[in-house]
Amino acid sequence: MIFRHSPLLRSALAILALLVLLAACGQHRVAPVTALPVHFAQVEDVRLAYRTIGTGPPLLMIMGYAGTMDIWDATLVDRLAKTRRVILFDNRSMGHSSASDAPATMERMARDTLGLIQALNLDRPDVLGWSMGSIIAQEMALARPDAVGKLVLYGSACQPGPVLDALDRMDAMSHEQLLASLFPAEWVRRNPGVYGRLPVPALPSSPEAMARQRQGMRQWPGTADRLPELRGPVLLLVGEEDNVTPVAQSVTMAALIRGAWLVRFDGGGHWLMYQNPDAMAEVVETFLGTRQDLLD
Repeated sequence: MIFRHSPLLRSALAILALLVLLAACGQHRVAPVTALPVHFAQVEDVRLAYRTIGTGPPLLMIMGYAGTMDIWDATLVDRLAKTRRVILFDNRSMGHSSASDAPATMERMARDTLGLIQALNLDRPDVLGWSMGSIIAQEMALARPDAVGKLVLYGSACQPGPVLDALDRMDAMSHEQLLASLFPAEWVRRNPGVYGRLPVPALPSSPEAMARQRQGMRQWPGTADRLPELRGPVLLLVGEEDNVTPVAQSVTMAALIRGAWLVRFDGGGHWLMYQNPDAMAEVVETFLGTRQDLLD
C-alpha cells in the first residue's frame, strides 16, 4: 500500500499545512511549546520524545490524530504548568518520536503511554487527552486503572463511527471549506485574529504515520460497553459546535461513567483550546483540584 497518495490523508495534511502557513505571521502570548527542550524515553520498540514544564503533581497530555506535542496551545500549557508538572509527548512515529512499522492501534498507543509513565517514574499522573488522545486515555484507564489518576477527555468519543465520518467529510472539502471548518463561523467573525495565534509544529507528521493512525481508529472497537467500568474521576470537555467529535458522544459518555463531569462550551468547536485556553484551563484546574469522593 502506498500511503503517500492515499486520499484519506488529505484532511490531516491540509490541516497541518494550514497551521504552519497561518501561524507563521502570528504572535504567541506566551513562549511556544517548541521553546521547551526535547527529551527521549525508550518505550518498547520506539523512542518517545517528550517535553516538560512546571512543577507539582504530574499532568500527562496526549495529542490527537495527525498532531504532535508542538500544537498544544501555549497559553493552555503555561496556565496548567503554574500548578502542575505538565508532560507533553509525541505518539510513536510522530514529530520527534522514532518511527515504527508496527500498527498504530489505540491499544498499542495506550501501552506506549503507560510505558512512558513508567519510564519517567510518574506516580499515577492525571491525564488529559484530546480527540484521539482521549481515546488512548480511555484505553489506558481501562487496562491499568492503578497507573493513572484523574482523566480529562477533551473532544472525546466512545464510538469510532462519528470520528471517521468527520474525517471522511474533511477529505472531500476544498482548501477554503477546510479552513472554514476549523472554528464556528460566528465565533471567527468575532475573533478574526485566531488564525495568527495557531502554533507552528517543529516537525511535520509523515503521511505513513498518519495513515497508520487512521487505520488504528478504524480498527478500534469503541468503549461504550466498557465505560461503566471506569472508577476514577472523569471530566468530559466538549464544544457545542464540535464537528469532529459531536457533543452527543460526550453526553453519552457522561451518562455511562459514574460521577463524570460534563462541561459544554457554547460556541466551541473541536479546536476549543485555541478559542479560549484560559477558560478551558480554569475548568481543568477546578476539576483536578476537587476531591470528589465524599465517602473516602
